Amino acid sequence: MVKVEIRKDLELGVWQGIGGAITEATGYNFAKLSKRKQEQLLDAYYGKDGLDYRWGRISIGSNDFCLSPYEYTKKRDMSDFSIERDRQFILPMLKKVVQQKQIRIIAAPWSPPSFMKLSRTTRHGGFLKPWCYGKYAKYIRKWIDIYAKEGVKIDYLSPQNEPHAIQKWESCLFSYGALKKLSYKYLAEELKDYEIRFLLWDHNKKNLPEVADELLNGKFVSGDKVSGLCYHWYDGTCEDEMWRVRQDYPDITMISSEMCCGFSRFNEKNWQNDAKMYLFELFSNINCGASAWLDWNMLLDWKGGPSYCDNNVKSPIILNEQGDDFILTPIYKALKKFAEMFPAGSKVVRCENSSKNVAVIARKTKSGYEAVVANVSKEEREILVKIGEKEQKITLKPAEIDKISF
Repeated sequence: MVKVEIRKDLELGVWQGIGGAITEATGYNFAKLSKRKQEQLLDAYYGKDGLDYRWGRISIGSNDFCLSPYEYTKKRDMSDFSIERDRQFILPMLKKVVQQKQIRIIAAPWSPPSFMKLSRTTRHGGFLKPWCYGKYAKYIRKWIDIYAKEGVKIDYLSPQNEPHAIQKWESCLFSYGALKKLSYKYLAEELKDYEIRFLLWDHNKKNLPEVADELLNGKFVSGDKVSGLCYHWYDGTCEDEMWRVRQDYPDITMISSEMCCGFSRFNEKNWQNDAKMYLFELFSNINCGASAWLDWNMLLDWKGGPSYCDNNVKSPIILNEQGDDFILTPIYKALKKFAEMFPAGSKVVRCENSSKNVAVIARKTKSGYEAVVANVSKEEREILVKIGEKEQKITLKPAEIDKISF
């Protein structure tokens, strides 16, 4: 029997909801659908009867889920700066989203323009030229200004996606010191008249306590442009690391900014395992104090793309083989059950869990407490949930989700 204790003495703040990224690949696939199907897809993600998405993530420049790499500017004076490429597929979908619902948007560059890098390419890592920090901050400001004129408000800026990764697609290396220099000095000054807050790191969680100490200088001062950290899931759930950071820095914003599973041809039964991984990761993030959670691509095709560098993955909703309709996958269905049982605005309470086979989160309600329990194993599980002197048992089948009220 799995034993779970709801720690009503450990309140973790308000859950602010889930969301996803609008990449060029997502926008391109979205454009293939009829107007009616587009509306249905937006309702599936953003509607109250769908996933009730509250967050979005967009790339400043191209990334691995584009039709091809591109840059906004090639000239050193940036006189040729243009977002025309974004107007093809990204902005049309994004504008429909923000017209339908007010969401919070995180923006992140995968790389500076090639002329600002020592390697002279946006791909394969490389470094920002030491004398280009100020110019790069102005470049990002220019993009934010244009998007604001398009009616898209950026709420959070991640100064660099995966700053310690060398990828075959757009990437750039920043040491802790370099990322702090860019963020605290140049971007903070350039964007001082904007309400935009910064979320640093945007990379994996394995060394998150070290990352927090390095990037937050061992402290956190409320009111700074830097609001906290965002991170990805690709080297594991890392619950101990996340929980340590939440305890050491109780006032920071912590957001899971990217998750996806590796590509495999669609099969309803096989994709159930991915749905379980999604639930475990999502529940773990909430139980460790995350404020929000974002998936990666929202709509990929039958082959997990398009991705110009063949980095194909899964998305909760995919196009059918003909490309004229979409499929709600087991990942989507699992997220929908979660959204129904644990809505944005929930007051999160910490849970202590004895097993990795079950994922549990809890919230404080007007009348008491409520736990949402998911069986993420391959076998039926019996779970004992306790709060104070009260306890209840529940039995769940694999991938089943249910809730208990106290």
